[in-house]
Amino acid sequence: MVKLVNKFFFSGKPESVPTRKILYTVLILALFRFGNTIPLSGMDQEAFKRSFLAMDNKNSIMQIINMYSGGAGNTLLSPFSLGIIPYINASILVDLLTALFPALEKLQSEEGEAGRRKLVFYKKILSFLFAMIQSGFLLFYLKSYFYKNDFFTFGIIGLELVTGSMIIIWLTNLLDNKGIGNGTSLIIFTNIVVTLLSKNIFQGIQGDPFFVFEMAFLCLFIGLICLAQLARMNIEVVSARQLAFLENNKKTKRDMPLEMTLQLRESGLSIRLNQAGIFPIIIASNLLPFFSFLTANLGESTKWINSLFYYCSIVGFNYFYTIVFWDPEKISEQLRKASVSIVNVTPGKETISYLENVVRSTSFIGGILLCLILLLYDLTKQFFNAYLLNQINISSLIILVGVAYEIQKTVRSLFNNILAAE
Repeated sequence: MVKLVNKFFFSGKPESVPTRKILYTVLILALFRFGNTIPLSGMDQEAFKRSFLAMDNKNSIMQIINMYSGGAGNTLLSPFSLGIIPYINASILVDLLTALFPALEKLQSEEGEAGRRKLVFYKKILSFLFAMIQSGFLLFYLKSYFYKNDFFTFGIIGLELVTGSMIIIWLTNLLDNKGIGNGTSLIIFTNIVVTLLSKNIFQGIQGDPFFVFEMAFLCLFIGLICLAQLARMNIEVVSARQLAFLENNKKTKRDMPLEMTLQLRESGLSIRLNQAGIFPIIIASNLLPFFSFLTANLGESTKWINSLFYYCSIVGFNYFYTIVFWDPEKISEQLRKASVSIVNVTPGKETISYLENVVRSTSFIGGILLCLILLLYDLTKQFFNAYLLNQINISSLIILVGVAYEIQKTVRSLFNNILAAE
């Protein structure tokens, strides 16, 4: 079956490949959404719905289930209810271990595609273990909704949840290898879109006095999110050939042609303030409901403690991912091999120290920028208490905008390659 699908989508003329990749992605996402419509066996789904809808879906455990499994706010539990959570947790752990252990770091940086495949395999093994552990916690938490509370029923439901989680990981890898964009991001993107559509948010805007303001405010925030994703810092670099040229032309620098001046000014290392993209938001949103569950009995201070944890998680994970994937020593070595140096910085230890400071600074600035957007949105929502703003979660909006930006960039790249080939 898989071979037939691959033959249909990836054979034929090269100019049709981008369109086929898009259709392939849509097919995989449709299969994923179909899996969310299958109810989990041995469970009273109606009683479960009534119980959690009576809480207005504010239960911390169900927040994360709905966001990452695509429950769409209906609290329907399916074999896909663990969603992509086990794979995200496994990826975090493997990335952390890669930063700590040289053997794993060598797999990622020096052994090419074979090494990366081994890391992906390790992530799948850990995902299986996380799926077993998390399914056990979920079964214990929801045991009152099962028709039977015996070992056999728990085993069957646990098997369904673990199998569903592994199927999602398989679909995610298919999207990574043959679709458009990052598979994990696309899965979460689909879930958020379905959840927003299920809320029927535009049914309550009639008679809303703040509707025009809310739409303008949302457009403003989408612009801020785009700026946060695109913001970059440029480090000027110069090659050995350019250094010789500048040394021989110090006295005539003012007479240098405009093109040469612009080339030297624009050449350099471009560092995004948000090197990790939307993943700090995804990981922090993953951890927040569990933290909220632990702090549920702290009284009025709970909200502020949860918010502080959420913001610190975003800054921390943005810093962690930037440090892991943007190693100053590797960049310094690559610059040395290319006979390129940073302007006014001596190659070697001074370059490494300079890059370390830049990476730390940009990662903190990028994380704080995301937190400021979140904080400004929450403050505005509380001040106006407007309907539309209360229906849209700003973290979900950041993920939507970030993934949409990456998708359009990938699609444009695919079509540009075809046009360039012609």
